[in-house]
Parts: sequence; C-alpha cells; structure tokens
Amino acid sequence: MPRRNAVFWDIAMYPSSTATFRVHDDGGDQTSGFDSGLLKLLQPESDAMTSRTEPAHAAHYHLAAGGQRIRYRFAHDAAQALGMRSSDAVCIATVAELLHNASLVHDDLQDRDRVRRGQPSVWVAFGEDVAICSGDLLLSAAYAALATFSRPVLLPKLIALIHARTARAISGQCDDLWAREQVAVELGDYERIAAAKSGALLGLPLELALAASGHDASCVDARRAADAFALGYQIADDITDFDRDAVTEIAGVDARPASFNIITILRAAGHDADAEQLARNLALKHLRIAVDAAADLPGRSGDLLRQSALSLAARL
Repeated sequence: MPRRNAVFWDIAMYPSSTATFRVHDDGGDQTSGFDSGLLKLLQPESDAMTSRTEPAHAAHYHLAAGGQRIRYRFAHDAAQALGMRSSDAVCIATVAELLHNASLVHDDLQDRDRVRRGQPSVWVAFGEDVAICSGDLLLSAAYAALATFSRPVLLPKLIALIHARTARAISGQCDDLWAREQVAVELGDYERIAAAKSGALLGLPLELALAASGHDASCVDARRAADAFALGYQIADDITDFDRDAVTEIAGVDARPASFNIITILRAAGHDADAEQLARNLALKHLRIAVDAAADLPGRSGDLLRQSALSLAARL
C-alpha cells in the first residue's frame, strides 16, 4: 500500500481538524471493553511495568495515544447486530484492534515514520529493538484475547481466518516496500497493494463476526466491502497529500514516494490535466462498491462500514 501506509493503516491518526476521514460515530462508547483488559494481556505475569526497555510498556504507550479504534468498532457493532453475546463481541473486537496496532508499530519502524497520533512513534521513543518486540507482543496478545471466546468449537476456524488475513496484510506490506523503489507504478498494482495491506485488516472485524455467528458465506461480501473502502480511503488520502508526497528528500528526512500516489500514477498514464478529478471519481466508485457490499451483509452487520463510506464520499 502507499507510503501513507501508516496513515492508511490507521484512519484515525490525524487530529480531527485535519483528518481525511473519521469513522461514523453513533455516540456510544463501544471501546471501553478493549482498554479495560489490555494490561493483563500485555503483561500477564507481572503487575508493574517499570523498565523503559520493556515491550509491554512500549505497547501500552502506543495504545494509550488513542485513535478511533475503528476496527474494534466494526467488529463490536457487527457482532451485536448478529446477536452475539457481549463478551464475545468484545473478544473478537479486541483481536482485530490488537492486530492492527501491531502492524502500526512495525510499519512505523520500516517506514521511518517518527510520529504516531501526535507523539513519537514507538521506535523513536524506545528504540528499534523494543519496537520490534512490542509489535510482536501486540500480535501475540491478539491470539491471547481469543482465548476468552465462549464457543471453543469455533476457535480453529477463527484462528485460521485471523492468520489468513494477517498473512495477506503482511504480503501487502512487502509489496508496498517494493513499490517504493519503483520509478513508476501501474494502477492495478496500486489497487492490489492497497487492498491487501489495508483491506485485509479492515475486513477481518466483520469476517470474524460473521464466521462466529454462522454467516460464513457472507464473508466474501465483507471482504469486498472492506477492500473497496480501503481503496476509496487511500485515493482520498492521496488527493489530500499529493503536494506533500511530491517533495523529494529535505534535510535528511525520508521523502514520501510520489511514484505511489494516485495522482502521479494517473498523470504518468496520460491524464495530466484531469488527474485529480479522475482520482476523485475512482475513489467514489470504490466507495459506492463498499456501500453496496456492506448493505448486503446480514442483520445490518455492515451498517457502520456503510455509514463510514458514505461519510467519506460526502467529503470528496
């Protein structure tokens, strides 16, 4: 996915005054269950986090910076819509959110992004070695969170699903790193990488709720909705960030690769004069797909994603 990966992986990293998109908010506090059990998950054998070299401390530092918890909300909202018990809704939502945050910690290190949610990234604050370990800890904690699920018979299916989507996101990250080294990138590669890197972990919250409630056949619609939403967001973000992305290296700071911005890609394809409008139309097309696919999910379990896609489309 594009260099704004760290932006794209975390739709909520910008302050509200500058964010390209903020998740639709129904006013409820769905995320309290996520925060309440984190300390035990991150450090199950100790009551205190005293060392600055402790991965649990670094992971907690990262999570305490906030964010919209969008993947938590997608999972929790879908699980409730599908009639799952509250504890299981919290369980799968926590899994999805921890996986996402593990990816952020590692991405910031690979991308050399120094700021995350208004504070120094984990690798800047604690060092590269601790950042690697804290990201690994968040990944492991996601599987530990799944241990509280009330129906053990479903765990093999859920674990396999989590691994499959995580593997897809990892593949997308590797392709993203490759794309940054290219002089030019084709539109098809851009869309494929963005969908893999971000769509995988955006769709997982919905897929977990669907698989856990017996609606496995609808997972394909959840993936389609999430991939399309991810693409719509990425393109909208590229339009906003094009001027920044076109900058080359300044004072030793890593440049963001303009070759992987949708505006640059469209201009290279011969659309110099109307690249921005074409990009906007392309984003709207993907967001329409997301809206339609989310509407097809059972029990209105895709309503939050659908509302979020409509909100983003209204800003374009």
